[in-house]
Amino acid sequence: MAHEILKKLPEDVIIYILLSLPVKSLMRFKCIFKTWYILIRSSTFINVHLNCSKTAKEEFIILKRSLQEDPFQHKTTLSFLFGDDLKPVSPDLDVPYLASTFANNYDQFIGPCHGLIALVNMVNTILFNPATRNYRLLPPCPSDVPQGFRCSVDGVGFGFDSMANDYKVVRISKVYNDPPYRDPYSREQKVEVYDMSTDFWRELENIDQDMPRIYWAPCSMVFYKSACYWLAIGSKDKMIILYFDMGTEIFNTINMPDTCNSYNGPHYGLVVLRDSITMLRYPNPNPEYDPAQDLMQIWIMKEYGLYDSWMKIYTIRPLLIESPLLIWKDYVMLCESREGSLISYDLKLDKIQEFNLQGCSTSLRAICYTESMIQIPCESKDSAQVQFF
Repeated sequence: MAHEILKKLPEDVIIYILLSLPVKSLMRFKCIFKTWYILIRSSTFINVHLNCSKTAKEEFIILKRSLQEDPFQHKTTLSFLFGDDLKPVSPDLDVPYLASTFANNYDQFIGPCHGLIALVNMVNTILFNPATRNYRLLPPCPSDVPQGFRCSVDGVGFGFDSMANDYKVVRISKVYNDPPYRDPYSREQKVEVYDMSTDFWRELENIDQDMPRIYWAPCSMVFYKSACYWLAIGSKDKMIILYFDMGTEIFNTINMPDTCNSYNGPHYGLVVLRDSITMLRYPNPNPEYDPAQDLMQIWIMKEYGLYDSWMKIYTIRPLLIESPLLIWKDYVMLCESREGSLISYDLKLDKIQEFNLQGCSTSLRAICYTESMIQIPCESKDSAQVQFF
């Protein structure tokens, strides 16, 4: 009966209905008709579905954390959380290829970009669509380091190049003497880019060796409007924002507010809020610093690239946190506590809530995610194939 009704509906009505459905339903409906299967898998449908207006109710939080399985083994786990009480909407996922003998405190959790996220550790990069549960292990970056030297990865970015219609991963690293005290000034910065379309890593030439140093923090990198942004340390130890345009593959910088550019003392984070680059300044979590003496500040850049448009939108009482993770719904700030658990702070109500979600200290990361049907590219027959959790 239902099939007969569906057959009588005009094609444009069926397409309109399908575009309004969540990804989980679309995955099931592919099996009803062959024509629906072809339609739902088409790049046109996927791109239109991606750009359809989404409501805040469709957003959920993906929490990444490192959990200790035994004294010599740690795993990386993803939790999928929804609603103000951050209840799990599906079972946790243990991420393959990211298990380690030590806590994964320096894993990067980047995205989303068109519904795709990247999980990166010291060796592996995994591209993952949480909605379809598809993932792919990207080829390792070639380690072309001379004997007697070591390579240290300082920053990683992932995003989309709209000019080339291609996804890219960018890796910023330093090559230095091993051990480094032999000549601490003998260091070379290198930048490598992975193109999904070619399944190949390449090193960029003519990199400025005076380029600012990447500042590592749990939320110190974002992808925003075709560029990757990192917090960085410039000349005279001043904090700045370094960004890399995915299309032109050129680096540039943005100055931070004068009252928030000191490298010594406070810590910093970087998020996107109200569709603008936003900087978080928070007390240093090290025990020798007294957080009661330092307020937390949130600054938003109202006009992109204009230094004079920085505006402080929140000044927050001292919070005993390890680091902020993201700002959700414009007013809920998720943070990692000093004990390694997830907490939220309501910027409007000045209210703290703690959740029963813990991980190894400094290992928590979080992103706000909206579902997408975007498929993970796999152009080369020799590349690792897309797999399913």
